[in-house]
Amino acid sequence: MSLAHESIDRLAAAVGTRRRECIAAPALAEHLDRLHREGLAAFEAQGIPTRRLERWKGTSLAALESMDFVRVGGDVSDPETILAGDADLTFVEGRLHSPGAVRADLPEGVRILSLQEAASEAPELTSSFLGKLSEAKTDGLAALHDALFEDLALVHLSPGTRTGRPLRIRSISTAASGDQPSASFPRLLVVAEAGAEASLLFESGSVGEATGYTGLVTEVFLDRGARVEIVEVQSERQERIHVTQTFAKLARDARFDSHVLSLGDGLSRSELTVRLEESGASTRMRGFFLGRGRAHLDHFTTVDHEAPHTTSDEEYRGVLTDDSRGVFRGRVIIRPGAQKTDARQSNPNLLLSDRAAIDTKPQLEIYTDDVKASHGSTIGQLDADALFFLRARGIGEPEAKLLLTRAFASEIVEGIEEPTIREEVGLAVQKTLALVVAKEEGAQR
Repeated sequence: MSLAHESIDRLAAAVGTRRRECIAAPALAEHLDRLHREGLAAFEAQGIPTRRLERWKGTSLAALESMDFVRVGGDVSDPETILAGDADLTFVEGRLHSPGAVRADLPEGVRILSLQEAASEAPELTSSFLGKLSEAKTDGLAALHDALFEDLALVHLSPGTRTGRPLRIRSISTAASGDQPSASFPRLLVVAEAGAEASLLFESGSVGEATGYTGLVTEVFLDRGARVEIVEVQSERQERIHVTQTFAKLARDARFDSHVLSLGDGLSRSELTVRLEESGASTRMRGFFLGRGRAHLDHFTTVDHEAPHTTSDEEYRGVLTDDSRGVFRGRVIIRPGAQKTDARQSNPNLLLSDRAAIDTKPQLEIYTDDVKASHGSTIGQLDADALFFLRARGIGEPEAKLLLTRAFASEIVEGIEEPTIREEVGLAVQKTLALVVAKEEGAQR
C-alpha cells in the first residue's frame, strides 16, 4: 500500500466538507477553501519528499510513503484521561477539545481560539495571517497539511499584553494496536501585536501502538517589540512519524525564542524557519534531542537575516545511544545589505553507544560585509577524565554518566526563561536521560 493520491483526494474532500460546515464567515471560508485546493494541488505535484532533495539527504520518509491513511482525525475514546491536565487547549487527532472553564482564566489581552471560534470572533485576523508563512508551494509536507488540517489554535496577544503565566497547548494522537494508519494535522497560529510578551508550551504525545503520522504546522507573527518564547516537547511513540514545521516572521526589535526538545523514540523531523525582516529583530534557537532504540531524530533550521542590526544565537545539542540516528542541518543566511548582523550557530553531540551516529552540517551563507558570524559542530563521548574524577569520589559509573549527561543537556533546558516550564521540562529530560543511561549500562554488563 502507499500514500496514494486517490486516498488523499478522498480524505481531503471529507476534511473540506467538515471545515465548511463549521465556518460561517464567508471571507474566511473562502480563504480556507483556497488553502485546501492549493495545498492538494501542490501535494499532487510534489508528493512526499525523498532523499533526492538536498534538505532531505539525511532522512528517508519511505515509511510514510508506504502508509495508506484510512482516516484523518478521530473520536475521543477516553476523553477524561486524554484531556486531563491544565492545558488551555488540547488537540486530539488534530481536533481541538477544551473545557470552557480553563480558558476563562486566560490573562487579559490573550485569546486562544479554535478554528470555529476564530471564524466567529476573529475571522479577518485569521484570514490575514493563516497560511502566509508556510511553504506549501515548495514543500510537499506543508502542502499535505494545508490540504488536510481541519482545526486551528489561534493565539492572539493584544498590544502590550503580558501574560503573567505560561500558555499551554497539547496535541495527542490516539490509535489502538491493530488499527490501520491514521493521520492528524494540528495547526498553531500565533499573532503577537506590538510590545506583547508571552511564553507558550506545546506538548506532543501519543496513546496506543498503531502506526500513523502527525504533522504540526506553526506560524508566528511578531509585531514591533513583541517577545514570544515557544517551548515544544515531542515525545510520541516509535510507531508514529512526527514532523513539525515552524515559521516565524519578526518585525523591528521583536524577539523570538524557540526551544525544541525531541524525546520520542520514533522517526521525527523538526523544521524551524525564522525571518528577521526588520532592524533590531533577534532570535534564540535552542534544541535538545535524545536518541534511543532505533529512533531517527532530524532537525533542520534556517535563519534568514534580511535586515541590518539583527541577531541570531542557535545551539542544538544531541545525545544518542543504542542504534539511534541524529541529523542536524543548520542554515544561516545573511542577505545583501544586512550589515552589523551577529549570528552564532553550534551543534555539539554526545554518542553513548558505538552504534549510534550523527549527521551534522551547519552552514553559513554571507552576501554582505561588516558582520559577525560563526558556526561549528562537535561529536564526542563522555569525558574519561571527568568520569574517573567522579568515580574516584565514590560515585558509581551509571550515576557518574547520568550526572555528566544531565549537565550536557542542562545548558539547553536552563535557557528556557519561563520558570514553570523550565522546571517541568527539566524533570522530563532528567527522567528520560535516567532511563537511557540505565539501559546502556545494563547492555554493557
